[in-house]
Amino acid sequence: MTAVRRAAPAIRVVAADDADAMAAVRAIRHEVFVVEQSVPAELEWDGKDGRAVHALAPGAGTGRLLLGADAAAKNGGDPDLAVLGRLAVLRSARGTGLGALLVRALEDEAAGLGLAGVYLEAQVHAIGFYRKLGYDAFGPGFQDAGIAHRAMRRTWRP
Repeated sequence: MTAVRRAAPAIRVVAADDADAMAAVRAIRHEVFVVEQSVPAELEWDGKDGRAVHALAPGAGTGRLLLGADAAAKNGGDPDLAVLGRLAVLRSARGTGLGALLVRALEDEAAGLGLAGVYLEAQVHAIGFYRKLGYDAFGPGFQDAGIAHRAMRRTWRP
């Protein structure tokens, strides 16, 4: 018997001033990071959401793109790299390809803004996922919120 694969829900890129969308973003991240992964709430809500761009598949998944000074502060000072983070897919939507679609939506946003690429800090268990999407790991591993991570980046122009 073959498994039936559900289609990934539609994704939209939203600004932080969309209160309904941000409520959905927060609910998904709370479930994945705070509940499932036991990330302390005070670390999850870092105050940068209001200045970020978010990809949202309502009731299924979300991701965040930091830009400008917020991105440069996280990526080592490169103003030409956006920072992708807070990628979260609810358990019920995993295995649908939604995570890759969220990443691509945020990459498209970064490319549309004229940026050279994207930096991210992947949880170690997700490195293979990001490698399949064209990301390269670099530097030593590190802990963030008690979870092992590794820096990765993907660039589309020098």
